[in-house]
Amino acid sequence: MKSKVKKSSLLVFSALTVLLAACSGNNGNNPATESANPTNGNTPAAEAPAVYDNGLPKDEKVTLKVGFLEAGYGREWFDHATALFTERYPNVTFDITASPKIPDLITTKAAAGDDKDMFDILYGLAYTEFVDANKLEPLTDIFQMKPSDGGGKTLDELIVPGYNVPEQYYKGENWLFPIANYIGGMFYDQKLFEDNGWNKSPKTYDEFLALCEAIMSKGIDPIVYSGLYNYSIFSFDTKVFELAIDNGNKEFRNHYENYSGPEFTSAESVEVYNRLYDMGQKGYISKQSVGMNHTQSQMLALQGKAAMVPSGDWIENEMKESAPEDFEWGYMAVPFSNNPETPIHINNGLSYAFQIWANKPDLTKQWAKQFLVSLLTNEVQQILVDKGGAFPLRSDFMDDSARAANMKPLQKSIATYMSENNVVLELKSRKVVLNSPDFVAANKHVQDNTALILTGQKEPLPILEEGERLLQKAVQEAGK
Repeated sequence: MKSKVKKSSLLVFSALTVLLAACSGNNGNNPATESANPTNGNTPAAEAPAVYDNGLPKDEKVTLKVGFLEAGYGREWFDHATALFTERYPNVTFDITASPKIPDLITTKAAAGDDKDMFDILYGLAYTEFVDANKLEPLTDIFQMKPSDGGGKTLDELIVPGYNVPEQYYKGENWLFPIANYIGGMFYDQKLFEDNGWNKSPKTYDEFLALCEAIMSKGIDPIVYSGLYNYSIFSFDTKVFELAIDNGNKEFRNHYENYSGPEFTSAESVEVYNRLYDMGQKGYISKQSVGMNHTQSQMLALQGKAAMVPSGDWIENEMKESAPEDFEWGYMAVPFSNNPETPIHINNGLSYAFQIWANKPDLTKQWAKQFLVSLLTNEVQQILVDKGGAFPLRSDFMDDSARAANMKPLQKSIATYMSENNVVLELKSRKVVLNSPDFVAANKHVQDNTALILTGQKEPLPILEEGERLLQKAVQEAGK
């Protein structure tokens, strides 16, 4: 806006200069006027630099280097987004490095210390280490920018709640730009469930156990998951919040957000792991899970060898090359309360985000921010929904009935489930950030043993107690 005001002022000043010269200098007898206006006032004024409506120059070419994680959502949506941006701003081009191993490449580049070689825009969900080293650009200001289709509203007003919360900033700033919002839970073959008359929407924990028993009676594993990458979190790590409601534990969320109480050994956490251990001992969770990655476990669901698989809503896009032509994924969340009035807490969170490297030219960072804002226009969100299978982050996306009608079968199944059940989208937000070696060790210890707990091969309490011991060391260290 500042640049536009400058340009308007120059044009007004130029017009006034020509007008005054015409009024006072047309008799040719004023030496001062002749000297100042040797061509009788017709010399054109210097033109202001051409700028776009966002205030950035049209005549300076910029190439944005992007480190893009090619994973569950694919790349097709991103290529569409960059093409749209270049069409609108022809002076901006993109140099994209896309790989499933982009986090490793980012780590390597960061360790080399060559800022010029580093990406301008890079995939990332973890940020504290880079922020502590002053390597990332704060992105707080982006949320006050206005998308081109936002009707004058800021991005902060248009994005779904939970992704720009000042109380959750690290060192007073937001460092991540959210791209996709995932829904976690149990995914299944809709036809398999329909053919067998199985319950697609259990309302209580006992109903879910009855479903598992019905599936197992057909000789099919009720649940299989990626033990290698602990995909169980997508179905079960929010269940502590349901049990806290049942227990009347009003302090649970405060303890969770601030690490001010027991974590792994809270009554709610111990109960969740005990139930999962019991499910494993009953054979509801396949022992094949222990060594499987996510695509291997999801393939068993496609083949009808397992009925349900914990994952995120990207599963439809991720497995599209392997799925039979008539296969349709369905969705449910797992209730852990036997009180149907207790909301089912759905695992929900940020599945894809970008960061901007700090030590880059100012103009490069300005264009990088403009591009990121463009990714949250509904036009690009529609491409991400269509091509990547993601859930939109714009709160007004579903206001358009045509956009809602074009959602994929799995997205419709998720939307139907949420509309027919009492649910909470649980972001699992923390107000305290821990990243010490003891904190990492605590989580690793529990995660490394989770598959053995869930398949009924290791009792949970000793593992949870050791995880708690390491975690409390990290909490004490952070409080010094």
